Amino acid sequence: MELPIVEFPTYVEELSEEFRSLFEQERQENQFKRLMTGFVMAERKTIAHMNGLFTFHTNQSNLNRFITSSDWDQLEMSRIQIKMINEIELKGIVVLDDYIVEKYGTEIYGVDWHCDHAKKRNIWGLQITDCILSGNGIYPLISSVYLKKKSRWLTTEGFKSKITMQQEHLTRLVELQLNFSCVVMDIWYFCKTLTQHIENLEKDWVAQSKTNRLVKYHGRWIALKQFAQILIHDKNTRFRVVQLGDNTYMMKAITINMNGMGMIRLLLSLNDKGNFKFYATNRLDWDEIAIIKRYSRRWDIEVWHREGKGRYGIEDCQLRCNESVSKHLTLNAVAVTLLEIASLLSPVYAMLIKQGRTPEMKHRWILVELVSQLISSAQSIGEKEVKQIIESILCPYKSTMIKQMAK
Repeated sequence: MELPIVEFPTYVEELSEEFRSLFEQERQENQFKRLMTGFVMAERKTIAHMNGLFTFHTNQSNLNRFITSSDWDQLEMSRIQIKMINEIELKGIVVLDDYIVEKYGTEIYGVDWHCDHAKKRNIWGLQITDCILSGNGIYPLISSVYLKKKSRWLTTEGFKSKITMQQEHLTRLVELQLNFSCVVMDIWYFCKTLTQHIENLEKDWVAQSKTNRLVKYHGRWIALKQFAQILIHDKNTRFRVVQLGDNTYMMKAITINMNGMGMIRLLLSLNDKGNFKFYATNRLDWDEIAIIKRYSRRWDIEVWHREGKGRYGIEDCQLRCNESVSKHLTLNAVAVTLLEIASLLSPVYAMLIKQGRTPEMKHRWILVELVSQLISSAQSIGEKEVKQIIESILCPYKSTMIKQMAK
């Protein structure tokens, strides 16, 4: 059973001050704080469920309207979020990817059939292109719903490929002055259109490459997998032994001409099972460690996807228009950012580091404060208020129509 919430966590109260200028009314600010708390602490992320967690709550429609019809500036909220990230992260790496969220309704904005390569089947749901900043923490940045060419949700703006969407995301991040120096992406985003855009933004990039990409060797074009076999059997080519975690790899970085990409720095990585993987970058001066160290940050977006789809409510989102879904994703990203920043600044940071700063540990840290608040509240309030707390546990979705607690 979830814990009833009688007060906002301290970090939400303190860090939400940065966003106060976005809201014309105090009740809008309070709805913002409810979402910042609910996205983190609620087991289910429907509006009704998050609203019902609070002992002193109004009708859930008020919280719903905050997302669907209030006029706060979404771009300005992202600007404030990035300003806060910049204050704690002097530099970072932006990771690009996309993911699919399974849905069951037909009126949820953006739903369609999508091929899930991991599950090897088609899935009915949303496909979301997104990006994160990987630094001392993991910060979701900009997310957009991908619409297929024949999607019934397409408007007059027309179709946008995932490549185009990520170009727009990166341009926005530069305009918002995010501190980052490099972009990392997997095989599916490795193309000249995107890498050229990144270079035009004066950023570096690292990407995994398919094995059938062609490189020029001794005057002829050969596939990477063939090129790797030539190098591994060449007695004059020395591979570097690199230890990553518990695994040992043989790596070799070489500058070479790749078909369609021009001169790139290629990293060949051979694992203990004899399998090659290939990585490319525009930085011709980087060695094996510099390249793989940056590409390894791509794992952070996988961590976020697991968290975002489950713990942070993207699976529970049932909104029916583009603007509402976009606002939901923005609020979601801000909620994660506030918790990440709070954990980095917390006096218990050393303990969180010792435990790997896992999402579970960070949520337990906030839960400790909520337990303390509940105990203190029970000791200081009257019988009527105690009954309200009990009622909030037994009937969490009942609208009490009681004003939010006094500040």
